[in-house]
Amino acid sequence: MHTIRMLYVSTMHQVRMRRAATPAPELTPAPELGISPDTVMSEIDLTGSSRLADVVSDQWLDDVRTYVDTLPTDVHEVMLEGAAADELPFLQQLTSNTELTAMLEVVARKAYPRAGTARPNIECALRVINGADDADHPLWFHYDATVLTVVVPIDVPDVGAGRSGELVLCPNHRPYRRWALSNVIEKAVVQHDAYRRRFIRRLNWSRDTELVPLQPGNAYLFCGYRSYHATMPVPTGTRRVTVILHYRDVHEQSRIIKHAKMFHRRMRHIPKA
Repeated sequence: MHTIRMLYVSTMHQVRMRRAATPAPELTPAPELGISPDTVMSEIDLTGSSRLADVVSDQWLDDVRTYVDTLPTDVHEVMLEGAAADELPFLQQLTSNTELTAMLEVVARKAYPRAGTARPNIECALRVINGADDADHPLWFHYDATVLTVVVPIDVPDVGAGRSGELVLCPNHRPYRRWALSNVIEKAVVQHDAYRRRFIRRLNWSRDTELVPLQPGNAYLFCGYRSYHATMPVPTGTRRVTVILHYRDVHEQSRIIKHAKMFHRRMRHIPKA
């Protein structure tokens, strides 16, 4: 189901106040990832995604959950991104994990050697889904702007396949577009609700999709630019919490993409009736 994305501007102020009052905890080194970039890339090519086991500690998960408990629960979705996310200490810890960032860099280069060469900038988001969406929206299938997308589950319900907030991929569904404008036009079409409804009606779930169950503590990598992807719904009374990382813009120098991103963020942060 498509979700109402809301950015609580006041949250940014709250984060600053909390950060000023409480110093960021020291980074707990993650265990070695135990998988090679070649294997990660092979798994992405074969099935659409790759799992990195035990990337974060139990204490880190608890820190995130403690913060999430302070967020509103009377709306379907809370999405913190941009500056509001960058100031969260636990996200700073994650993006400071040198093993993880080194893995992302190597895999991104293997996936798309023409990816931007500027200093790596990991875009972070914290996403909280509170129960079922009462609005009649289709699944929010979309493409990302970056070579790699990483999903780190914090809390996920376990109520059966297709109802537990799984990541659903149409793996490697499109090539990398040479022109930024082509990408913008394509996304405007395929991310419209009318297109999504038609796409879902015609979708062969057993043949065309990969349903990825999420386990807290792991990280799941896929090519967000190439894979048409969405989140499966969760039941009323449950909560789905994930951290999302985006790595290496495909059209790094494009002003069109930068303006499109700004416009898209403004639009999806407008509360909808």
